[in-house]
Amino acid sequence: MSETIRLTVTGMTCGGCEQAVTRALHTLPGVERVAASHRDNEVTVTFDPARVAVPAIRDKVGLLGYTVAP
Repeated sequence: MSETIRLTVTGMTCGGCEQAVTRALHTLPGVERVAASHRDNEVTVTFDPARVAVPAIRDKVGLLGYTVAP
């Protein structure tokens, strides 16, 4: 069963940032959908929790240089 989380992410400034986050998250096994918005400072991720954990999703965004709110 899939779950969806919304992360507050700061540092995204354009559509290119949104695409970078989307591409990076889709490399994680179990990530099904990603919607990133630099205007809303938000990333919504639908994923299979049996295949990927929330900390891995948060870490992947952080590795791109963006800040994920706790």
